Amino acid sequence: MLGHTLQTLLEAITLQKHRSLAASSHPVDTEIYVVARHPIQAYIAEDCIRTFNSFGGVWIQVPTPKPLAETIRYGLQDLNSEVQCIGFLPGDQVGITAPKLAGCLQEVLQNLPDFLVPIVGDKAVSPVFFHRRFVPELLELRGEQGGREVLYRYPDCWRKYPVEAGFYQDVDTPEQYDALRVQISKGESSE
Repeated sequence: MLGHTLQTLLEAITLQKHRSLAASSHPVDTEIYVVARHPIQAYIAEDCIRTFNSFGGVWIQVPTPKPLAETIRYGLQDLNSEVQCIGFLPGDQVGITAPKLAGCLQEVLQNLPDFLVPIVGDKAVSPVFFHRRFVPELLELRGEQGGREVLYRYPDCWRKYPVEAGFYQDVDTPEQYDALRVQISKGESSE
């Protein structure tokens, strides 16, 4: 699933950069940090690896499972001093689309909010983007605490970004993965 999510992210960044150029605004550099259990080649093809590298992608391989807070620290450890916002995108979030994610990126880059929070109804979903000033609090997380611990301390600082329910669909079990494959194959056969 990480391969699908990463490919979608690369497409979204490419789309966002094209939109910025079309709007005559100057493109903003985007950095990608991925924390994963296996080498990048296990997840995406060579052409996507080249795109990942062209965006300054950093692959952090951690071969054993780690608590969520530790995974977040791995991703924040060598943060470029020019980075203004950080987004966390779970690798199993298969419902995300490149156009909608590009929209999130554009919203972040244009407004630099404290938090950009995709919303379905009244529910906050991933990926959430955090302004850099919240990095110290993210680094203080422990165990299975995730970014939501920080996010929910500041509900008045959220910039809400409406998305459809399928946007945050994730796959957590082999059964869910098999069901998704069946759904995709039915969709492809009906086209």
